[in-house]
Amino acid sequence: GSSHPNYAVSLIGKLIHTGSKKKMKVSKKVAQKRKGVSKIFRGVKQSRAGTTSVHTHSSTAYGGKHCVSPWELPKGGMKSSPAWKLLLARNGGTKKALPAPKERLGAPISKGFPVDRWPPNVLVDVERAFWLPDDWGQGIKNTGSGGTYVGWVSPKGEFCYHRNLGGTFTHGVEAIIGRSLTALDGFNGILRKVQSHVKPDADAQFLANVLARNEREFVLPPSKFHFCIISARRADTHAGQHDLMVVEAHFRNVGVRPTWYVDRESLSAYKALSLNVVVGGKLTPSRNKALADAAAKKKVCVQVSDDISLWEYFDIKQLRGKQDGFSKMNAAVTTAEKQGRSYKISPVGAAQFILAKMRSCAGGAPSRPHLGGVLPQSNPAMGVAGEAFSHDHFILGDFFVVDSSPCRFDTAMTLKEDYDFTCAHLAKHGAVMRCNRMILRVKHATNNGGAVSERDKAGVKERSNIKILQRKWAGVFKPHGKRQNEVRLCWRNRKCLGGTTTIKQQAGQRKTRAKRAPKNK
Repeated sequence: GSSHPNYAVSLIGKLIHTGSKKKMKVSKKVAQKRKGVSKIFRGVKQSRAGTTSVHTHSSTAYGGKHCVSPWELPKGGMKSSPAWKLLLARNGGTKKALPAPKERLGAPISKGFPVDRWPPNVLVDVERAFWLPDDWGQGIKNTGSGGTYVGWVSPKGEFCYHRNLGGTFTHGVEAIIGRSLTALDGFNGILRKVQSHVKPDADAQFLANVLARNEREFVLPPSKFHFCIISARRADTHAGQHDLMVVEAHFRNVGVRPTWYVDRESLSAYKALSLNVVVGGKLTPSRNKALADAAAKKKVCVQVSDDISLWEYFDIKQLRGKQDGFSKMNAAVTTAEKQGRSYKISPVGAAQFILAKMRSCAGGAPSRPHLGGVLPQSNPAMGVAGEAFSHDHFILGDFFVVDSSPCRFDTAMTLKEDYDFTCAHLAKHGAVMRCNRMILRVKHATNNGGAVSERDKAGVKERSNIKILQRKWAGVFKPHGKRQNEVRLCWRNRKCLGGTTTIKQQAGQRKTRAKRAPKNK
């Protein structure tokens, strides 16, 4: 049982203390076992990414063989083996029910080798490589008394250890198939994973449960929206292809084909993935073209980032009073999840919800918003101490809804264009609408390509765009304080036209004058 994820905790008790101020030492045997455990953890993380073959070779810490045949059962049986424990860890732990082999993501989708005839030393995985064709399966195999290997089972039942070995080797998945594989080959597997999170009736239940009766009148069908994914330079890497097809799968899951806006240099790579692609240019020109196309079609424009893996909504009332730390906030999120008040939804359902709230002026908006978005944090606890809907806060560019507005993006900006777009809407329409209970799961700043390629390590471009913001919207943007080259948006601090005082200061001055003014007798 030394390869169980919880085993790392038990190792703490074996540390040899040499003094309170000295470094802790461990025996050679314990160090070897810890190294083996770290490989198990790495196997969980890497295989979820699905970008490569994943393995943890047996080590001398386990005293095991260096290779075990797929047809050779490990000592003690499969449920006592490292492969079984890795399978449970990848499924979410021992408390979560393990699906039947045929229902797992690793099972062949169609015309594959039957899982009940797989080699006895290979378990059907709960994950699936994003490039794996429908007639192939993914399994976890024991390689020794302490090692595991994630590999693939061919339509003929042959276990393959590698995607493509290259060189003089011929025993890789791609070598057997005879060509390179992309995310398009594994799209049905990606779609199956999306469907495991977002159920067929998820949007309908969500809208029925969280919208009031008068708000449901504003729910529009998907055909009334123009769904636009803004992307560039991400279809030529394995990780990028995976992210693109995950977003596409979220839309296809509800019967919608979005439009991808890319630069001309990326066009062929995106078309190779069978995406609905148009040339939009660089970042802000693409955004403006999407807005113009939606306006020409008389549709609501929804713009989406190319690396979102999940949309979630948490039905939580605002926590009142001063919050000391995150304990109460985290507890509120946990309670919502246990009580069924958290919803995993499609981007279509999220857009329908935001538009309905905008058109019904939910949350006491001072005027009808024409721009709506989500909490710019992936942790829902960050938003529960505030109101469910705010009307003068930053709207994140990763996912937003525009309802017939003349506002456009400033093409002089290459980064932080969403900050400027938020201010443009506040100046034009008097309000925006941010839902502080809806979050996105995104990579955001760690991708190759897209807006990330516009950044430089020195932060020169970031600071250049911040200067544009501060020049255009005097008083609104201040340095973040904790994050380098980031800003905070406070619309109430904007300077009055031709003056030096802010709107907030003027409001305070009016209150002071009112108090000092003599009362009418």
